[in-house]
Amino acid sequence: MFAGTALAIAHPRSGTGSISVLDVPEIFRNLGIGSRLLLEAERQLIEAGCRTVRVTLTMRKGEPCPERDFLIKRGYASEKLQVRSYTFRSASAQEESWLERFRLPAGCELKPLLSAAPEEREELQRIAASLPPDLHPFEEERMLHPEFSTMLKIDGRVAGWLGVQQLASNLLLLRSMHVETEFRIRGNGMALFAELNRKHRLLDRFAYHMMSISGDNQTMLRLAERKFAPHAAKIKSIIRLEKRL
Repeated sequence: MFAGTALAIAHPRSGTGSISVLDVPEIFRNLGIGSRLLLEAERQLIEAGCRTVRVTLTMRKGEPCPERDFLIKRGYASEKLQVRSYTFRSASAQEESWLERFRLPAGCELKPLLSAAPEEREELQRIAASLPPDLHPFEEERMLHPEFSTMLKIDGRVAGWLGVQQLASNLLLLRSMHVETEFRIRGNGMALFAELNRKHRLLDRFAYHMMSISGDNQTMLRLAERKFAPHAAKIKSIIRLEKRL
């Protein structure tokens, strides 16, 4: 009878391995099978020349994560946040006063992101080159909503963007949101979202919105915690644990 499985992948050139699957059916748990599978996976990675092993887990806020506890007891540490996603209720967010208070000033122009002229696209690419990958305006461009994805220009200059993807009939994903530092006094990311909402009635038309943010993007994580977490139906974190072999 099948009692469990582990899948280890070695990357000997970097000296790092990963365990992407470690699963034991419910009836065989608490019998030491998971520990034996983990030890065997680690042994094989050592033989393959790996010095470090990584495991990626998904955690949901407010819910226990026994997998994390299991790994920490067996020497895994150096926890690093990879991605955090917020799914927030539009009806709750609509009660926020900042939606009405945040407005883009005179001299601002909203243009369809996917219709950017060649010189505008070049400027967008230049700005994005120094930002975390999750903020790139054209990341998986074919997935972007052609009407809602927006470029912000201030006094004729490219100042920022908001990339939007429709995931379902009632769910929008805010893929990327950025406004250049020099323009944030006049128009920040929240003002851009508020203006886009006024223009397209996004919070009326879609019951839920989602934003996924890289763990390296601390500024955006702080913003999401203040503005979106209070209205979240679900907050999910993808974390990575490491162990020296």
